[in-house]
Amino acid sequence: MSGKILLIGLLLLAPGAWATQAVFAGGSFWVMEALFAGRPGVERIEAGWMQSGSQHQRRQVVRVHYDDNLIGYGELLTLYWAAVDLFDDEGQFCDRGREYSPALYVQSSLQQKWAQQSRAKLELETGRELGVRILPVGAFALALPRHQGYAERNPLLYGAYRRACGYPAGERLNPEALAGVLPPAIAR
Repeated sequence: MSGKILLIGLLLLAPGAWATQAVFAGGSFWVMEALFAGRPGVERIEAGWMQSGSQHQRRQVVRVHYDDNLIGYGELLTLYWAAVDLFDDEGQFCDRGREYSPALYVQSSLQQKWAQQSRAKLELETGRELGVRILPVGAFALALPRHQGYAERNPLLYGAYRRACGYPAGERLNPEALAGVLPPAIAR
């Protein structure tokens, strides 16, 4: 019996045992995937489509699997807010239409609270209403393998696309430079 308890304990301590998920829509899923890739605590990113609501609206999204002990949802939100055009609800940069419109898909009341508080803070700071919607997570459909890890597998094509489309440069999205964007209570 003690062997089973030990095994269960080891499984709970295994890498990824404390992983959780966050879903972000911010234009091209290639750009969103590159935004979160390689960050400490981010374990896996899946590009795909999220369908929510009765009107069958689909958006390109990334589902980020992360270790909450190493990176918090608030830190992921900070990166997200710095990467999207806050006021454009018709798409992002050269990617136009509902499929590319920005949204935060929340999976818990805590994610809902953090998303709403951070959006409200940005609206107060800018004096404008943001175009980013906060929606409940819906049905996720994984994109084809050719879309997974696109920036890493095709760095020249991805770089040319990102520049031509007008997405912000990655160096602007350095977490240290973004420190203080969210209040400490939200950041973790």
